[in-house]
Amino acid sequence: MTASTVRGDLSASGLPQVVRPLVRARKTGVLRCTRDRFVKTVYISEGRLIFATSTDPDDRLGEMLMRKGLITYRALQDSVPALQAGKRQGTLLVENGAIRSRDLVEGVADQVQEIVHGLIQWESGHYEFVEGPLPSKEVIVLRMSTGDLLLEGVRRVQRWSRIRAGVGGLEQKYALAADSSALVSALSLQKEELNLVASLDGVMTLEEVCAASRQSDYLICRSLWGLWAAGVVDRVPQDAAAERKEKTEPHVERVRGASIGREIEGFNRLHSFLFELVGYELRERASAFFERAFSRANAEQPALFEGVAVDGGGALDAIALRRNIVGGEIARYLDGLERLLEIEVALVGETMGERKAAIIKDGLRELRAQSRPTG
Repeated sequence: MTASTVRGDLSASGLPQVVRPLVRARKTGVLRCTRDRFVKTVYISEGRLIFATSTDPDDRLGEMLMRKGLITYRALQDSVPALQAGKRQGTLLVENGAIRSRDLVEGVADQVQEIVHGLIQWESGHYEFVEGPLPSKEVIVLRMSTGDLLLEGVRRVQRWSRIRAGVGGLEQKYALAADSSALVSALSLQKEELNLVASLDGVMTLEEVCAASRQSDYLICRSLWGLWAAGVVDRVPQDAAAERKEKTEPHVERVRGASIGREIEGFNRLHSFLFELVGYELRERASAFFERAFSRANAEQPALFEGVAVDGGGALDAIALRRNIVGGEIARYLDGLERLLEIEVALVGETMGERKAAIIKDGLRELRAQSRPTG
């Protein structure tokens, strides 16, 4: 075995466990997985899954197109000799008029996804990853989202034993990955998955993650496994120890020092203080005041405040805010909360005078000072 080759047992790890470090390290090479007499091959280019092939007849393009109702049994049967002659089945189907060129491109992409999704279901077998240039004659480069590909594959897993092996024990700790913001914005996450990402506050055990959610533990575990496979979350310390030593952008450092949850909690403390003072002074006119403030803030950053409600004490919906912040540019969105306070203080000056604005500024300053860690 050369230094550029890695081999292992799929029963001990599963495909996500094998692929994730290759994707995160932007590796290029060929991953071959074998079970019984079948071989499934995944081609990886700079950390992207770009193509896959399989020797399983049920994974062939023609069979898949027939299952989807896109070709007839006759068209499938007539295309088999092309395979025996070493030709591409899809090309012959286009030439025979069984499918359109557009159907072929979509069909090949679907075929690759089905191969990868099927591999994620494997509970036994062996793998070998050979790092190096890809064989250009064999590979069709497809533009697919690697994260979505892995995430969807995990979503299809039904067996609890597989999910349990993938997510780990109740004591396993998780945290948002350093680049989770960029990854989340590029993925097609379901609402429940976004809520799960938003609920992660610093380093949490799997048991704590389950307790913080209204979903069933079964669904939480599967979603968390999928988010880990897609690189959105890290296992602590297994993944974080290696990856968090790398140079990161300033917004990541800021979020590490104080979690998104604590940032929102601190903001709500300040906003509730301002809300109470303005409400006391303006009484029935307070509602119009805050509508004006939110209108101005929303015009600057609409995605930050989308679906965010305000309770009777002036606190903004923390779950909705976290979902929006995690799904966007974290540093800019956290600055957007500060901007809302600035807008409201300015409005206080316009409507109640600079003296009232100065009092509120002093109060906010004092609250911030009280919130700073000592020692």
